[in-house]
Amino acid sequence: MSRCVSLKILRAGWCQHLECMADRGGRLAPVQFPALCGLIQHPDHGWILYDTGYAEHFFQATRALPERLYRSAVPVQLPVAEQLGAQLHERGIGPADIRYVIISHFHADHIAGLRDFANARFIALEADYRHIDSLRDQRWRATLGGHLPGLLPDDFSARLNLAEASPSCALPGWMAPFEQGLDLFGDGSLIGVPLPGHSEGQLGLFIPNAQGRPVFLVADACWSVPACRAERLPAAPALWFASADRRQYVRTYSGLGQLIRREPAVAVLPSHCTQAWEAFANEQ
Repeated sequence: MSRCVSLKILRAGWCQHLECMADRGGRLAPVQFPALCGLIQHPDHGWILYDTGYAEHFFQATRALPERLYRSAVPVQLPVAEQLGAQLHERGIGPADIRYVIISHFHADHIAGLRDFANARFIALEADYRHIDSLRDQRWRATLGGHLPGLLPDDFSARLNLAEASPSCALPGWMAPFEQGLDLFGDGSLIGVPLPGHSEGQLGLFIPNAQGRPVFLVADACWSVPACRAERLPAAPALWFASADRRQYVRTYSGLGQLIRREPAVAVLPSHCTQAWEAFANEQ
């Protein structure tokens, strides 16, 4: 069995949008979409984050146009109790204790807290980093794509470990159609899984043994587990904004749906699905 790690899913703020945006069968009514991140304790590498959710840096980065359009289009709330630093402090963890942040992709709701972890190294796929880096002087294009390059720490590139440098490994057969992963720490405990389509390089995280069960963190490869299980795609406008490559997005989405239906014992956790988050929390 793979090395056991502990995993806690935290909500670092939320945004509001129509339910039908994430699920074509949903209501034409506003609902909360949580910004979830994973807090992992590794036996050798200590505290690790998978994404950071929202942070105060998001509001600072969206004070002026054109970035303010992002905040206006997707209203964000970040109660004090949900700030990631406050939640870590409750657990006796300081910002300096976070050794790594695994970045699923570089949309602002996943990286807003990176500047708070000055001692951490970052793990991400190269294509997605190259894309956000190319947008530093293209503020309109960046904003329309959900990117805020100013959220990256000034020394980000010096602290970046490209996920592709990790050894390739075969995923368990039951995870088909997902076949290959990246063994991020070389011990089988945390396996990066490319989930193409939503961004130029989205990195899911397969944890074979999280307190005795397999967990698959899938970021924005889908937004709703019930919708993905039922093969209901997001609404057409959401698909247009949410997919760098629509064909790949649909292929990844379909693969996740197959996995969810075939392996109900596996916790598949998107970053914005309240139902999956609550189900996982209740099973701990």
